[in-house]
Amino acid sequence: MPQDPFNSHLIALLSIYELGPYPGATVPVPRYNGPSSWETEEILRSLGSIAKRMWVAEE
Repeated sequence: MPQDPFNSHLIALLSIYELGPYPGATVPVPRYNGPSSWETEEILRSLGSIAKRMWVAEE
């Protein structure tokens, strides 16, 4: 069964966010280049804001 590219992207993104920031981190945040809609754009925008707040809070 083929996987949805956006779901695959979310799984990768959330796995990286789950690890949290650490000194010397070299894992780049993956960018989504698959099919998009206003829903995917809003989800990615919201996750970006949440991630920024998370990184700042953990510094």
